[in-house]
Amino acid sequence: MKTYWYKIRQVVRTGGPPSETPRLPPAPATYLAQIHPEVQASLSLRQRAEVERVIALAMPKPAPKLVDLRFTIDLLVSRYFIVLMVGKDRRRTRRDVPVSRLTKFGNWVMAVALLLGFNLALSTSVVMLVYLIKSALGINLLPGHFRGFGN
Repeated sequence: MKTYWYKIRQVVRTGGPPSETPRLPPAPATYLAQIHPEVQASLSLRQRAEVERVIALAMPKPAPKLVDLRFTIDLLVSRYFIVLMVGKDRRRTRRDVPVSRLTKFGNWVMAVALLLGFNLALSTSVVMLVYLIKSALGINLLPGHFRGFGN
């Protein structure tokens, strides 16, 4: 039932069914359309252009990412999304959220665990690929060591 209402809200909000393609950020004109019609009519062309310019300055600009991995996991009960982004921090000001030592340590441990897991997966894939290529070429590194089953 929850998924049904989510889809209805998505259709009402975006004007169409939910899609897997990323949506572009709204243009300044989209925000100007939210202004009351009487106020819009009272704006001169110069005022409207200036408001559009300020809105364009205030809107966040997407920065290039080294890694931009986004995917969803559909379970029977609910749907989860996972986002992993790696890129340069371009924020002008630092966040005012106090971070405890325990949180910093936990973040450091998880970063090391992710890197080790990625390294292990990559290393295992490379070793398996080399082994499969060796087997396909008929190269036997230890003659007589493995004779197969039943030999």
